[in-house]
Amino acid sequence: MEFSWDLLRTLDEQYGDSFFYVDVDAFEDNFHHFLDAFRAIYPNTRIGYSYKTNYLPRLCQRVLALGGYAEVVSRMEYDLARRIGVPPARIIFNGPYKTADDLELALLEGATCNLDSAAEIDIVERIAARAPDRPLTVALRCNIDIGTDRVSRFGFDVEAPEFRQALDRLRRVSTCDLAGLHFHASTGHRSVESYSLRTKRMLELAVENFPDSPPRFLNLGGGYFSRMSPALRRQFAGPVPRYEDYAEAVASEVAATYPGGSGPELIVEPGSALTADVMTFVARIVTVKRVRSRSVALASGSIHTIKPTLHGKTMPMTVVGSPDEAVREEYDGIDVVGYTCMEHDVLFEGYSGRLGPGDYALFDNVGAYTIVMKPPFIRPAPCIITHDRGSDRFEVLRRREQIDDVFATYTF
Repeated sequence: MEFSWDLLRTLDEQYGDSFFYVDVDAFEDNFHHFLDAFRAIYPNTRIGYSYKTNYLPRLCQRVLALGGYAEVVSRMEYDLARRIGVPPARIIFNGPYKTADDLELALLEGATCNLDSAAEIDIVERIAARAPDRPLTVALRCNIDIGTDRVSRFGFDVEAPEFRQALDRLRRVSTCDLAGLHFHASTGHRSVESYSLRTKRMLELAVENFPDSPPRFLNLGGGYFSRMSPALRRQFAGPVPRYEDYAEAVASEVAATYPGGSGPELIVEPGSALTADVMTFVARIVTVKRVRSRSVALASGSIHTIKPTLHGKTMPMTVVGSPDEAVREEYDGIDVVGYTCMEHDVLFEGYSGRLGPGDYALFDNVGAYTIVMKPPFIRPAPCIITHDRGSDRFEVLRRREQIDDVFATYTF
């Protein structure tokens, strides 16, 4: 969406001096584009949307309407999925920490639980003993070597005896449906080669451990790059793959192993790939000053708002200038800084161009992990708004937090 200064000023007066704008239609476009790329090669593909990346209810509801699964990693996220109407059969419960109560609720309701450890199998066995007439749908999370420097802490080491023992234990539970295998790991480069490698290894495990018929599903996780502007793409050392590149690396391997539509459902779990480029953060430039050799512009946002993981990339920033040119100056290297008391709170370092109080700084590609990780640090969370394409009416998807929201759980 194109934001004029007059529109931003109106939104500022209505929703606050900083806010997120989310393009829900662009999210749906990403969903279709990503899924179509995979289904063009392997039609039996389904998206499990990663709630942890951005659990904005409107986005989760859109996934439900589009036929996707809800991929959750906590009881909080599971309860969210149920609250917005996701049937348990369309919930995939991942994550390393599921309590006994979590597993019992999800399994007895009919969700699929991807088990991360032998301790979770212990719980499944106890649930099956207490509810001998209830089917339980599970899968194993696999830990495989994809050439990263650090050994992943998740899942079962497929080269160790414990992996085969886990399969055998689950198959001895008569009401347990061992429906598939799951793998997810992130790498900094997110390369096509790493996805090809993990897919080949997971297919080998599927063929080896489901010799009579393929598993019901093969879940190959997420971690894919999003679409992004050239300014952001240039900051990565290697190429940034397209959706079609990932599909070729993953879906083509599955199609080759299971030709003619005979194979399992392929589940992919994108989060950032669908959300990163559909949100913009807007912050007003409050004041500008010179401190010795440094020029700084204070914004009504924070680095914790646009990149709470504090990664090293510079998020693309556009300035929409105030019509009052008298307060704007030309800068060759001014830092746009945040409202916190931390020296590292720099939203954009070394901006060159005209800038002044009353301008608005727009930060793009901030849809992944921002709203779910932003702490109530110094200021409450800002509003989130959207609007339908072709409409001038804006809608609040999350109101601006107040002090009562932050301190509601505290005892005074």
